This record gives sequence, C-alpha cells and structure tokens, in this order.
Amino acid sequence: MSDKMNNVRWFSMALKALIVLAENESRCPSGKLAEKLESQSVYLRKILTHLVKADIIGAKEGRDGGYALNKKPEEIKLSEVYAAISAETVARDHFETEGKHCFSGTSRQSLCDLQNEMELWIVEGLRTKSLADLIES
Repeated sequence: MSDKMNNVRWFSMALKALIVLAENESRCPSGKLAEKLESQSVYLRKILTHLVKADIIGAKEGRDGGYALNKKPEEIKLSEVYAAISAETVARDHFETEGKHCFSGTSRQSLCDLQNEMELWIVEGLRTKSLADLIES
C-alpha cells in the first residue's frame, strides 16, 4: 500500500476514533475502541499516540485507564487532527515528483507548487470543520 493511501487511512481512522470517544461517557480502553472500529489495537494505538502528542486526547494507564477527549468536540478542528497525523505520515505526496520522468524542471516545479497549493486548500477547508460537525451530521 502506498504511503499516500496509508496517510488517508490514518486520518480516517483518527476521525472515527475521535467520534467514538466523543460519544463515549467515560475513558475508552484501546482494546474496546479497536473493537468498535473493527481495527487492530496495535495499529490504532500508533494513531492515538499522535493525537495524545497533539493534546487532542488524553491517555490514562491502569485499570480505569483509556483514552478520552481533552476538549469539547466543537473545539477540535479537523485541521488539528490532520496536522497531528501528518506530523509523522506526511500526507503531502499527492504527486510523485521524484524520479526520471519526461518532465522538464519547470514542469516538475509546477507539480510541486500545485501540491503545496493543494495542501493549503485541504488545511483551510479542515479549519472550517470541527469534530462536532461530524457528529451532528
């Protein structure tokens, strides 16, 4: 699976996990969360680690441990989630611009510029949406 596809899957899984946490009254252990999302705990914990580092969710170990939102759903912008996931998985590779293609240097630069512009469009669009928007829809 390509890195780009992996990035999309990570972002999607992060959003799904946040929705479950928003709808859960108490802390949710990763095993229970993985079960609800029909995912593997190890894979999910990798994603949750990035959300914890970004202070979007909190984690508590122990018998009563698990994950919970650190903010209200309306305060969690989807751009924050995207940035947290992109910090590790760099979801900016929309076009392959490396390698021996028939493109001139100018065309390659144009593709890189378009890729950067698309990234800005994505982030700007995600800034207008919150986790609450996904739950209320």
